[in-house]
Amino acid sequence: MAKKTISETISLEGVSPSEESFPLEKEYVRTIAALNLTGILTLLPRAKSLGVIGIDRKEYPVPTEHQLQEVFARNKELVDRKMRQGFIQVQLTPLAMPASQLIDLMKSAIVKHGAEGLIYQTRRSPSDPLTPVRVNTEKQVWIWETLRQVLDTDEPMYFPQEYSSNHRGQTKLEVVNNRRICALPGWSVGLVEDLPIMPEQGRGKTLGGRRQLEIGHSPREYLQVLQTQTYEGETGKTLEDFITEFLAHLEETNEVSNDVNDHNALWCLGQYLKISYAELVPTGRWFRDVGRARLDMHRTNNKLCTKSWGASSTVRLGT
Repeated sequence: MAKKTISETISLEGVSPSEESFPLEKEYVRTIAALNLTGILTLLPRAKSLGVIGIDRKEYPVPTEHQLQEVFARNKELVDRKMRQGFIQVQLTPLAMPASQLIDLMKSAIVKHGAEGLIYQTRRSPSDPLTPVRVNTEKQVWIWETLRQVLDTDEPMYFPQEYSSNHRGQTKLEVVNNRRICALPGWSVGLVEDLPIMPEQGRGKTLGGRRQLEIGHSPREYLQVLQTQTYEGETGKTLEDFITEFLAHLEETNEVSNDVNDHNALWCLGQYLKISYAELVPTGRWFRDVGRARLDMHRTNNKLCTKSWGASSTVRLGT
């Protein structure tokens, strides 16, 4: 049987909408607690509050619950619709923070959990048994050198509309100051699905008329799908999203994320880099065989890795 295209896997079947309101207070407490545990939040000397120091050396206090309530109120229709489609968790990503610093926190967290013997494979459900993973003692995060060189520069384009010279993307600092992306200064306020492992092809559920993204397609195919009406309001993830989620999930559950052995490696569709010989998007994954995380880049039309790679999205709430 021929492999289906991503468009052919999408169903618009409806489900009964939920009348429940978004549990913002509970989600805010959970998210802030996780950010505290990861070490992302620090006491800002001028603001005298918790937050991050941005790539521009400015202070970016972490959003307050009241600020989030205002953001959610301004985006009520989108929040209600996306909640019915399975976006039930708050995601606060410090897009202003240098990615290199997030990577350092990632290394430290993996070392700490490895030393404590509290690091396990990703589970689909909290009721599944815990399976320990080993941690590489020499290198806990491997980064492709080309990616390392462009981190925290103006070269990677954020949130491209297409993977080409006509990408219409933005630099990191432009994104930080774009209130449609960072509803609150330096911080992306988003909604994400509770999907530790992305669905295999043919296994995605249809919620609120939206089919969950399934593994097995190229970045170009996923980007095209995210631009259709069904996926309105969604963007691909960035490396900052991936690392923040990895850290938070590790601290909350002691589990790694996006293990390639689970066919769960992540295309970071929200970033794009054009170099002399290729158009590339970052990828993030745990590499169980060698016991470490791996950050690199692949071609946007990559068909070779699709068996084990997939995409998930973030609903970013703007002003």
